[in-house]
Amino acid sequence: MSRRTIKFALTWLLMLVMVLLAACSSNNAETAKSVEIQPTPSSSPSVTEQPIASKEAKDQEKAGSKGFLWKVTGGRNSAYLAGTIHIARKEMYPLDEDLEQAIEEANYIALELDLTKVDQAKMLEMVNEKALLTDGTSLKDHVAEEDYEKFEKILKKSILSAGAATFDQYEPWYAAMTLESLPAMKYMMTDGIDVYLAKQAHKDGKQIIELEDAESQLGIFDGFSEEMQQLYFHQTVESAGQASIGLKQLLDMWTMGNLKLLETMHDQFEKEGKKSMGDLFDEYNDSFLVKRNAGMADKVDLLLSKGEAGTYLVAVGSLHMVGEEGLVSLLQKKGYTVEFIE
Repeated sequence: MSRRTIKFALTWLLMLVMVLLAACSSNNAETAKSVEIQPTPSSSPSVTEQPIASKEAKDQEKAGSKGFLWKVTGGRNSAYLAGTIHIARKEMYPLDEDLEQAIEEANYIALELDLTKVDQAKMLEMVNEKALLTDGTSLKDHVAEEDYEKFEKILKKSILSAGAATFDQYEPWYAAMTLESLPAMKYMMTDGIDVYLAKQAHKDGKQIIELEDAESQLGIFDGFSEEMQQLYFHQTVESAGQASIGLKQLLDMWTMGNLKLLETMHDQFEKEGKKSMGDLFDEYNDSFLVKRNAGMADKVDLLLSKGEAGTYLVAVGSLHMVGEEGLVSLLQKKGYTVEFIE
């Protein structure tokens, strides 16, 4: 995977899905099937032309996509941790029997957000409130001229068939996120893992606990410094042609449920992030992972130590699970036993 794909792909996907849910309707659902960004020249490191271990992923899909699942014990209540991905291919269902068993066994489902309850009108209103430039400047004033020109060329070749001027009133993070969202739209006809879990919970009458909220998710991007937004925009336009490949690789990785691959991806995320982002990596990593992981770990601790009696399934993005500041490690530091289910 390219450095840019590693840095951004897993971490922004939930926010991206929320924006897509707000932007998509039944009138454009068919269009979403075929959305692609045309490859453009890029100076970013190249990615492989085929998804990670594609054959192994296809074989695993036949047996049920594994995902990442841990058992948590040692508190008043027990729990499962499920590392998710926020989009899916239809071939990824049904899920692995261990994961399905965990869903069935759980009395409560804890998610980053319940995407089945997203108010599309309110989401668009919130996006505009946070993303619109209000100081009289335009997008051109906040990004490099060369990046803006590339952005315009990519948009004209995309399903939007729009000029960059369409985004002149928006901050760079929103323009970049929109560009990144286009390849993911082709997966919108299939429920992402988070949506699948939420629907199962509603169907079975189980309580859903939201660990975060839409405003805080958007606030991550809106809180980016000017320099961070410029970097985000630059890396997005530089590697737009690689985005589809990166998504396929992420889907393959989740399908196989290979923990070592996930841990390696996290290590690359930190190594390459520090190398290519310099001091900005701390800002990025703290905003997307470290602070959020700590907050979620505290909430899970409360559920397991003082929550209503029962079993909890805590399902959040896979990259939140691994690393020294990941949920698995943080819960172990709080005294819980956390065991990966092969």
